[in-house]
Amino acid sequence: MARKRMVLSSSGVIGNLFTKYGLDTNVLVDLILYPKAVDYFKKRGYSFPDKFLCTLSQCIGECKGVLINRYDYSEDRANKEIDRTLEEFMIEKLPNVVIEDDIEVIEEIGQKYELNDEDVPIIYGFWKLKVNIIVVRDNAFENTCKELNINAIRWPSFS
Repeated sequence: MARKRMVLSSSGVIGNLFTKYGLDTNVLVDLILYPKAVDYFKKRGYSFPDKFLCTLSQCIGECKGVLINRYDYSEDRANKEIDRTLEEFMIEKLPNVVIEDDIEVIEEIGQKYELNDEDVPIIYGFWKLKVNIIVVRDNAFENTCKELNINAIRWPSFS
């Protein structure tokens, strides 16, 4: 019988048996701020083991910045809410990715859609870590992912 290979990361176990659902910054922010977003998330079945949820440290950093700068959270409160959300929904923080020359692929595709510069390394990270599906709100982000053969699921606005 074939053994199922598991890859260890610094923050836990990532199984290559699961479809990886990457969560962009907007999803994390909404899960912290809006009970309607939490309800939507649960109704859509975004939970382990049905779906393997993950995000990048860049998304977590952006989320923290949004909470502090736009919603007047203290740094401590922002950190606690982010940690609570990651734990509640079993969202795996993926390891950092070293940026290499092939980031130009994302930059070229992103230019067609007027992708924000800060989204380039996020898409690159998901792409290099072979995340199968990304939950995202931004059109340019979504279109860039589609050209990279990464499925994108549209996340609604809750504000």
